[in-house]
Amino acid sequence: MTGVVRAAALQGYVDLTRRLGAEPRRLLRRHGLRPHDLTEPDNPIPLTAVATLLQDTAAATGCPDFGLRLAGEQTPQVLGALAVMLMNSPTVDRAIADASRYLFVHSPEYEVVLDRTSPLFSGRASIRFEIRLGAGTPVRQLIDGCLGDAWRLVRVITQDRLRPVAVTLPHTPLAGAEVYRRFFGAPVHFGQPYAGLHFPEAGLDLDLAPVAPQLRQAALDHISIRVGPRTPSLSDRVAHALVATMGAHRGTKGEIASLLALHPRTLQRRLQDEGTTFETVRDEVYRRAASRFLRETDIPLAQVAGALGYSEQSALTRACRRWFSATPKQLREDAGPSLSCT
Repeated sequence: MTGVVRAAALQGYVDLTRRLGAEPRRLLRRHGLRPHDLTEPDNPIPLTAVATLLQDTAAATGCPDFGLRLAGEQTPQVLGALAVMLMNSPTVDRAIADASRYLFVHSPEYEVVLDRTSPLFSGRASIRFEIRLGAGTPVRQLIDGCLGDAWRLVRVITQDRLRPVAVTLPHTPLAGAEVYRRFFGAPVHFGQPYAGLHFPEAGLDLDLAPVAPQLRQAALDHISIRVGPRTPSLSDRVAHALVATMGAHRGTKGEIASLLALHPRTLQRRLQDEGTTFETVRDEVYRRAASRFLRETDIPLAQVAGALGYSEQSALTRACRRWFSATPKQLREDAGPSLSCT
Protein backbone atom coordinates (compact mmCIF):
# COMPACT_ATOMS: atom_id res chain seq x y z
CA MET A 1 0.00 0.00 0.00
CA THR A 2 1.57 3.29 -1.08
CA GLY A 3 0.85 6.82 0.01
CA VAL A 4 0.51 5.90 3.69
CA VAL A 5 2.49 6.08 6.92
CA ARG A 6 2.12 4.19 10.20
CA ALA A 7 -0.05 6.05 12.68
CA ALA A 8 2.95 6.10 15.04
CA ALA A 9 4.17 9.06 12.97
CA LEU A 10 1.70 11.18 14.95
CA GLN A 11 2.93 10.00 18.34
CA GLY A 12 2.46 12.90 20.77
CA TYR A 13 0.38 14.97 18.33
CA VAL A 14 -2.81 15.15 20.43
CA ASP A 15 -1.10 16.23 23.66
CA LEU A 16 1.19 18.75 21.96
CA THR A 17 -1.67 20.35 20.02
CA ARG A 18 -3.73 20.71 23.17
CA ARG A 19 -0.83 22.29 25.07
CA LEU A 20 -0.48 24.82 22.27
CA GLY A 21 -4.14 25.84 22.62
CA ALA A 22 -5.83 24.09 19.68
CA GLU A 23 -8.38 21.27 19.53
CA PRO A 24 -6.71 18.20 17.97
CA ARG A 25 -9.94 16.27 17.32
CA ARG A 26 -11.34 19.05 15.16
CA LEU A 27 -8.09 19.32 13.20
CA LEU A 28 -7.87 15.55 12.72
CA ARG A 29 -11.45 15.37 11.43
CA ARG A 30 -10.78 18.22 9.01
CA HIS A 31 -8.16 16.00 7.35
CA GLY A 32 -10.19 12.80 7.36
CA LEU A 33 -8.54 11.35 10.48
CA ARG A 34 -9.93 10.34 13.87
CA PRO A 35 -8.21 10.09 17.27
CA HIS A 36 -9.09 6.38 17.16
CA ASP A 37 -6.91 6.02 14.05
CA LEU A 38 -3.88 6.92 16.18
CA THR A 39 -4.41 4.40 18.96
CA GLU A 40 -2.78 1.52 17.08
CA PRO A 41 0.78 2.45 15.95
CA ASP A 42 0.71 0.13 12.93
CA ASN A 43 -2.51 1.58 11.49
CA PRO A 44 -1.81 2.91 7.96
CA ILE A 45 -3.03 6.47 7.51
CA PRO A 46 -2.79 8.67 4.39
CA LEU A 47 0.56 10.46 4.26
CA THR A 48 -0.89 13.44 2.38
CA ALA A 49 -3.42 13.87 5.19
CA VAL A 50 -0.59 13.85 7.74
CA ALA A 51 1.37 16.46 5.75
CA THR A 52 -1.60 18.81 5.43
CA LEU A 53 -2.62 18.19 9.06
CA LEU A 54 0.79 19.32 10.32
CA GLN A 55 0.71 22.41 8.13
CA ASP A 56 -2.82 23.26 9.30
CA THR A 57 -1.91 22.66 12.95
CA ALA A 58 1.10 24.95 12.71
CA ALA A 59 -1.23 27.72 11.54
CA ALA A 60 -3.97 26.93 14.09
CA THR A 61 -1.52 26.99 17.01
CA GLY A 62 0.51 29.93 15.72
CA CYS A 63 3.53 27.67 16.06
CA PRO A 64 5.63 27.76 12.87
CA ASP A 65 8.09 25.21 14.28
CA PHE A 66 5.34 22.65 15.00
CA GLY A 67 7.11 19.89 13.04
CA LEU A 68 10.28 20.30 15.09
CA ARG A 69 8.32 20.44 18.33
CA LEU A 70 6.49 17.24 17.45
CA ALA A 71 9.84 15.55 16.77
CA GLY A 72 10.92 16.72 20.22
CA GLU A 73 7.94 14.88 21.72
CA GLN A 74 8.66 11.60 19.98
CA THR A 75 10.89 8.64 20.80
CA PRO A 76 12.70 6.23 18.45
CA GLN A 77 9.88 3.76 19.17
CA VAL A 78 7.92 5.70 16.52
CA LEU A 79 9.59 3.27 14.09
CA GLY A 80 8.45 0.14 15.95
CA ALA A 81 10.50 -3.00 15.28
CA LEU A 82 12.74 -1.04 12.93
CA ALA A 83 13.86 1.11 15.88
CA VAL A 84 14.90 -2.01 17.80
CA MET A 85 16.96 -3.18 14.83
CA LEU A 86 18.63 0.22 14.33
CA MET A 87 19.43 0.71 18.01
CA ASN A 88 21.20 -2.66 18.00
CA SER A 89 23.23 -2.16 14.84
CA PRO A 90 27.00 -2.66 15.28
CA THR A 91 28.02 0.55 13.46
CA VAL A 92 26.48 3.79 12.25
CA ASP A 93 27.08 2.66 8.67
CA ARG A 94 25.13 -0.56 9.29
CA ALA A 95 22.28 1.33 10.94
CA ILE A 96 21.93 3.66 7.95
CA ALA A 97 22.03 0.72 5.55
CA ASP A 98 19.28 -0.98 7.54
CA ALA A 99 17.19 2.20 7.56
CA SER A 100 17.62 2.51 3.80
CA ARG A 101 16.43 -1.07 3.23
CA TYR A 102 13.56 -1.14 5.69
CA LEU A 103 12.23 2.40 6.24
CA PHE A 104 9.50 1.67 3.68
CA VAL A 105 7.87 -0.46 6.41
CA HIS A 106 7.10 2.81 8.21
CA SER A 107 6.07 4.52 4.97
CA PRO A 108 6.63 3.45 1.36
CA GLU A 109 7.10 7.14 0.51
CA TYR A 110 10.06 7.67 2.88
CA GLU A 111 13.62 7.09 1.76
CA VAL A 112 17.01 7.36 3.44
CA VAL A 113 20.11 7.50 1.27
CA LEU A 114 23.73 7.54 2.42
CA ASP A 115 26.35 9.54 0.51
CA ARG A 116 29.76 8.68 1.95
CA THR A 117 31.03 11.75 0.13
CA SER A 118 28.67 14.67 0.58
CA PRO A 119 28.02 16.49 -2.71
CA LEU A 120 27.61 19.72 -0.71
CA PHE A 121 30.37 19.66 1.92
CA SER A 122 33.94 18.55 1.34
CA GLY A 123 35.21 15.82 3.63
CA ARG A 124 31.73 15.03 4.95
CA ALA A 125 29.22 12.22 4.56
CA SER A 126 25.52 12.92 4.34
CA ILE A 127 22.34 11.11 5.28
CA ARG A 128 19.65 12.27 2.87
CA PHE A 129 15.99 12.01 3.69
CA GLU A 130 13.37 12.17 0.96
CA ILE A 131 9.58 12.11 0.93
CA ARG A 132 7.83 11.20 -2.31
CA LEU A 133 4.59 13.15 -2.39
CA GLY A 134 2.84 14.88 -5.24
CA ALA A 135 3.92 18.35 -6.27
CA GLY A 136 1.92 20.94 -4.39
CA THR A 137 1.52 18.95 -1.16
CA PRO A 138 2.77 21.13 1.72
CA VAL A 139 5.63 19.13 3.20
CA ARG A 140 7.68 21.66 5.18
CA GLN A 141 6.31 20.65 8.59
CA LEU A 142 6.52 16.96 7.67
CA ILE A 143 10.12 17.25 6.52
CA ASP A 144 11.09 19.24 9.62
CA GLY A 145 9.52 16.58 11.83
CA CYS A 146 11.06 13.63 10.00
CA LEU A 147 14.56 15.10 9.94
CA GLY A 148 14.14 16.04 13.60
CA ASP A 149 13.21 12.43 14.38
CA ALA A 150 16.22 11.20 12.41
CA TRP A 151 18.55 13.44 14.39
CA ARG A 152 17.10 12.31 17.72
CA LEU A 153 17.49 8.68 16.64
CA VAL A 154 21.15 9.28 15.72
CA ARG A 155 21.72 10.77 19.17
CA VAL A 156 20.20 7.73 20.88
CA ILE A 157 22.01 5.19 18.71
CA THR A 158 25.42 6.83 19.15
CA GLN A 159 24.85 7.92 22.77
CA ASP A 160 25.52 11.50 21.67
CA ARG A 161 28.94 10.64 20.25
CA LEU A 162 28.10 11.73 16.70
CA ARG A 163 26.83 15.21 15.94
CA PRO A 164 26.15 16.87 12.57
CA VAL A 165 28.50 19.53 11.29
CA ALA A 166 25.73 20.85 9.03
CA VAL A 167 22.06 20.33 8.25
CA THR A 168 20.31 21.04 4.94
CA LEU A 169 16.63 21.67 4.33
CA PRO A 170 14.88 22.15 0.97
CA HIS A 171 12.73 25.08 2.12
CA THR A 172 13.03 28.45 3.80
CA PRO A 173 12.89 28.58 7.62
CA LEU A 174 9.40 28.83 9.03
CA ALA A 175 10.34 29.76 12.57
CA GLY A 176 13.61 31.62 12.20
CA ALA A 177 17.00 30.10 11.44
CA GLU A 178 18.08 30.24 15.09
CA VAL A 179 15.25 27.90 16.14
CA TYR A 180 16.54 25.29 13.71
CA ARG A 181 20.16 25.81 14.74
CA ARG A 182 19.32 25.27 18.41
CA PHE A 183 17.33 22.13 17.65
CA PHE A 184 20.03 20.46 15.55
CA GLY A 185 23.03 22.02 17.31
CA ALA A 186 24.64 22.81 13.95
CA PRO A 187 24.48 25.36 11.12
CA VAL A 188 21.37 24.86 9.00
CA HIS A 189 21.40 25.67 5.29
CA PHE A 190 18.01 26.34 3.69
CA GLY A 191 16.77 26.11 0.11
CA GLN A 192 19.04 23.15 -0.63
CA PRO A 193 18.27 20.27 -3.01
CA TYR A 194 17.43 17.89 -0.17
CA ALA A 195 16.94 17.41 3.56
CA GLY A 196 20.04 15.95 5.11
CA LEU A 197 22.33 15.54 8.09
CA HIS A 198 26.03 15.94 7.34
CA PHE A 199 28.68 14.24 9.49
CA PRO A 200 32.43 13.66 9.45
CA GLU A 201 32.94 10.65 7.21
CA ALA A 202 34.85 8.78 9.94
CA GLY A 203 31.72 8.90 12.09
CA LEU A 204 30.06 6.30 9.87
CA ASP A 205 32.43 3.64 11.21
CA LEU A 206 31.71 4.49 14.83
CA ASP A 207 31.45 1.29 16.88
CA LEU A 208 28.06 1.16 18.60
CA ALA A 209 28.82 -1.79 20.89
CA PRO A 210 27.54 -2.96 23.25
CA VAL A 211 24.50 -4.10 21.32
CA ALA A 212 22.04 -6.96 21.72
CA PRO A 213 22.39 -9.16 18.60
CA GLN A 214 19.47 -11.32 19.68
CA LEU A 215 17.12 -8.34 19.83
CA ARG A 216 18.38 -7.11 16.48
CA GLN A 217 17.79 -10.51 14.86
CA ALA A 218 14.34 -10.83 16.41
CA ALA A 219 13.35 -7.42 15.04
CA LEU A 220 14.80 -8.28 11.62
CA ASP A 221 12.90 -11.60 11.59
CA HIS A 222 9.67 -9.81 12.55
CA ILE A 223 10.05 -7.34 9.68
CA SER A 224 11.22 -9.94 7.15
CA ILE A 225 8.27 -12.22 7.86
CA ARG A 226 5.93 -9.32 7.11
CA VAL A 227 7.59 -7.79 4.06
CA GLY A 228 11.28 -8.52 3.55
CA PRO A 229 13.84 -5.92 2.45
CA ARG A 230 13.37 -3.63 -0.52
CA THR A 231 16.17 -3.30 -3.05
CA PRO A 232 16.23 0.09 -4.81
CA SER A 233 15.40 -0.16 -8.50
CA LEU A 234 17.59 1.48 -11.12
CA SER A 235 14.99 4.22 -11.52
CA ASP A 236 15.26 4.85 -7.74
CA ARG A 237 19.05 5.09 -8.03
CA VAL A 238 18.77 7.48 -10.97
CA ALA A 239 16.35 9.67 -9.00
CA HIS A 240 18.69 9.68 -5.99
CA ALA A 241 21.64 10.70 -8.19
CA LEU A 242 19.62 13.50 -9.79
CA VAL A 243 18.64 14.88 -6.38
CA ALA A 244 22.16 14.58 -4.96
CA THR A 245 23.77 16.44 -7.87
CA MET A 246 21.06 19.05 -8.38
CA GLY A 247 22.69 22.44 -8.87
CA ALA A 248 26.13 20.93 -9.38
CA HIS A 249 25.42 19.07 -12.63
CA ARG A 250 22.93 19.63 -15.43
CA GLY A 251 21.40 16.23 -14.82
CA THR A 252 22.15 14.80 -18.24
CA LYS A 253 21.90 11.13 -19.05
CA GLY A 254 25.65 10.98 -19.60
CA GLU A 255 26.44 12.53 -16.21
CA ILE A 256 24.09 10.26 -14.29
CA ALA A 257 25.20 7.15 -16.18
CA SER A 258 28.81 7.98 -15.32
CA LEU A 259 27.94 8.35 -11.62
CA LEU A 260 26.27 4.93 -11.71
CA ALA A 261 29.18 3.38 -13.64
CA LEU A 262 26.97 2.54 -16.62
CA HIS A 263 27.09 3.34 -20.32
CA PRO A 264 24.23 5.72 -21.25
CA ARG A 265 22.73 3.15 -23.62
CA THR A 266 22.89 0.48 -20.90
CA LEU A 267 21.22 2.88 -18.49
CA GLN A 268 18.41 3.58 -20.91
CA ARG A 269 17.91 -0.08 -21.77
CA ARG A 270 17.67 -1.13 -18.10
CA LEU A 271 15.26 1.69 -17.37
CA GLN A 272 13.11 0.54 -20.28
CA ASP A 273 13.11 -2.95 -18.72
CA GLU A 274 11.58 -1.29 -15.64
CA GLY A 275 8.94 0.36 -17.81
CA THR A 276 10.33 3.88 -17.77
CA THR A 277 12.97 6.12 -19.37
CA PHE A 278 15.68 8.44 -18.12
CA GLU A 279 13.72 11.42 -19.39
CA THR A 280 10.61 10.35 -17.46
CA VAL A 281 12.52 9.89 -14.20
CA ARG A 282 14.37 13.19 -14.61
CA ASP A 283 11.17 15.04 -15.45
CA GLU A 284 9.43 13.79 -12.29
CA VAL A 285 12.40 14.59 -10.02
CA TYR A 286 12.73 18.09 -11.42
CA ARG A 287 8.97 18.68 -11.37
CA ARG A 288 8.84 17.94 -7.63
CA ALA A 289 11.95 20.06 -7.03
CA ALA A 290 10.53 22.99 -9.00
CA SER A 291 7.30 22.82 -7.01
CA ARG A 292 9.23 22.85 -3.73
CA PHE A 293 11.63 25.63 -4.73
CA LEU A 294 8.83 27.85 -5.99
CA ARG A 295 6.23 27.18 -3.30
CA GLU A 296 8.42 26.77 -0.22
CA THR A 297 11.49 28.96 -0.72
CA ASP A 298 12.24 32.53 -1.71
CA ILE A 299 15.19 31.56 -3.92
CA PRO A 300 15.39 33.94 -6.92
CA LEU A 301 13.89 32.46 -10.07
CA ALA A 302 17.18 32.63 -11.93
CA GLN A 303 18.78 30.46 -9.23
CA VAL A 304 15.90 27.99 -9.37
CA ALA A 305 16.41 27.70 -13.12
CA GLY A 306 20.13 27.11 -12.63
CA ALA A 307 19.56 24.46 -9.93
CA LEU A 308 17.31 22.57 -12.33
CA GLY A 309 19.90 22.64 -15.08
CA TYR A 310 18.31 25.33 -17.26
CA SER A 311 20.65 27.86 -18.81
CA GLU A 312 17.86 30.42 -19.16
CA GLN A 313 14.92 31.38 -16.95
CA SER A 314 12.62 31.16 -19.96
CA ALA A 315 13.26 27.39 -20.08
CA LEU A 316 12.03 27.12 -16.48
CA THR A 317 8.91 29.09 -17.43
CA ARG A 318 8.16 26.70 -20.31
CA ALA A 319 8.67 23.67 -18.06
CA CYS A 320 6.36 25.09 -15.39
CA ARG A 321 3.65 25.77 -17.96
CA ARG A 322 3.92 22.14 -19.05
CA TRP A 323 4.02 20.75 -15.50
CA PHE A 324 1.60 23.03 -13.68
CA SER A 325 -0.17 25.12 -16.35
CA ALA A 326 1.24 28.19 -14.60
CA THR A 327 4.34 30.37 -14.65
CA PRO A 328 6.95 30.23 -11.87
CA LYS A 329 5.78 33.64 -10.63
CA GLN A 330 2.16 32.46 -10.48
CA LEU A 331 3.12 29.35 -8.53
CA ARG A 332 5.01 31.43 -5.99
CA GLU A 333 2.16 33.92 -5.63
CA ASP A 334 -0.45 31.15 -5.32
CA ALA A 335 1.53 29.54 -2.49
CA GLY A 336 0.76 32.61 -0.37
CA PRO A 337 2.81 34.02 2.47
CA SER A 338 4.75 31.69 4.75
CA LEU A 339 3.98 31.39 8.42
CA SER A 340 5.82 34.18 10.14
CA CYS A 341 7.91 33.76 13.25
CA THR A 342 6.26 34.52 16.57
